[in-house]
Amino acid sequence: MSKAQAFFSRLGLQRKFILITTCAIIAVMGIAGYLEVEREKKILYAEAEKQGRLFGETLAIPIINDLIYERLGLVEEGGLLDDYILEMFNRKDLSLLYIAVLDEDGKVISHNDISEYGKRYSDPITRKDLSAGSTIVQHFTNKGHDALDFGVPLSIGQKRWGTLKFGISLKKAEHEILATIKRIVLLTGVFLIAGFAIIVFLSRRFISPITQLANAMEKARGGYLDLKVDIKGQDELAVLGERFNSMIARIKQANEELKKTHEKMIQSEKLASVGILAAGVAHEINNPLGGIFNCLQMLKRNSGNPELMEKYLDLANEGLERIENTVSKLLWMSRKEEHAPVDIKIRNAVDSVYSFLEYKLKKGVIVFRNEVPADLHFTFDVHDFQQMLLNLFINSVHAMKDGGILNTGGRQEDSKVTIVVTDTGCGIAPEHIGRIFDPFFTTKPAGEGTGLGLWLTYEIARNYNGEIAVESEIEKGSRFVLKFPVGRVE
Repeated sequence: MSKAQAFFSRLGLQRKFILITTCAIIAVMGIAGYLEVEREKKILYAEAEKQGRLFGETLAIPIINDLIYERLGLVEEGGLLDDYILEMFNRKDLSLLYIAVLDEDGKVISHNDISEYGKRYSDPITRKDLSAGSTIVQHFTNKGHDALDFGVPLSIGQKRWGTLKFGISLKKAEHEILATIKRIVLLTGVFLIAGFAIIVFLSRRFISPITQLANAMEKARGGYLDLKVDIKGQDELAVLGERFNSMIARIKQANEELKKTHEKMIQSEKLASVGILAAGVAHEINNPLGGIFNCLQMLKRNSGNPELMEKYLDLANEGLERIENTVSKLLWMSRKEEHAPVDIKIRNAVDSVYSFLEYKLKKGVIVFRNEVPADLHFTFDVHDFQQMLLNLFINSVHAMKDGGILNTGGRQEDSKVTIVVTDTGCGIAPEHIGRIFDPFFTTKPAGEGTGLGLWLTYEIARNYNGEIAVESEIEKGSRFVLKFPVGRVE
């Protein structure tokens, strides 16, 4: 692409319109002016030629008579002819450059300049004049100006007495042509100024709304929807602007509804995760509850023994603290709060998620391994990170119905932290690999899954500028790889 093309492509629609229209006006006026100048030039040159022919053919008659009288000896040779030539040359109506009478061989027998007398002309123009049988007109240049050379044969019947040769300057015609050019340039300037004013007015009337609409669309494409196009008039552009405003309003409303739906879906999945944890929570609560009941029975039997009462009260208090801790975890998992990224130890966060599923993993004969380095850390919202891992762990548990190994590893490579969750479950069919992160997609039987777990994991990863990929093989297991930038992500 040339520099001119690159420059033109960077111009806005309004400037392109002004530039193209202005250039079009200049081009049209230039062509029209050129054609007018050429027409004027042709007319003036034709008029000069017409006058020259008339002058030459009129002058030829008395010159022939003078030549005949001189040959017959009726008049003195050269005297009468020279006077007549000088008289004609001094006429003001024609811009004569010279007048000469030549004999058959091109010798000057009369001239307005006496110093030319007796010279023999042999230039191409003169040779053509001498050989012509009728009046001939030729163009030549005299002192930088166009001129016409006329050659008029001096003959009667077959007898040729010589040639009348004279030149007419076209300087006067050139001045008129120059004046015409100036008028055209002035007229072009007037038209250009008026046209430019009209162009600017039209561009503001018709192009500016389009440019404004394009800028608004660009802002809307970036996600900024708090905008509105000004509407003027009732033409098609106004209708377009009105419909654009209506579209933006609908998109804004749809986005708000989508955001609410999105939040509801996330909360629904969290609650679904809580439901899956119910069995483990029941186990965590039932055990200390049983101990508390035993303590209460022992207190009834030994109400008179202070030492035993203190011992059983301490045991009951310990059981209640365990129940409170379990219930707090459950409530924490289901709560909705703003993101608060902090620096977290990944291994400790993995252990916390494992504690939620410990009962379910042991019940399913699933061996859990936390192989994340103790010093590996990054900036993340604790709740989001644990929700993400919990979804992956639950997905793996469902894939290992007959037991297996659930492994979590991690490492840091350059400016990214990589977390890998691997299971030895049933794997994912190749035709399902591309859809597992779609919302509501699930291969589980009805009532066993919402299809939102992996989607929520994907959404959380994307919100933190992360990447998630999966590798899977039927009957051999799946491997989820998550990568996140080390720095803080708001």
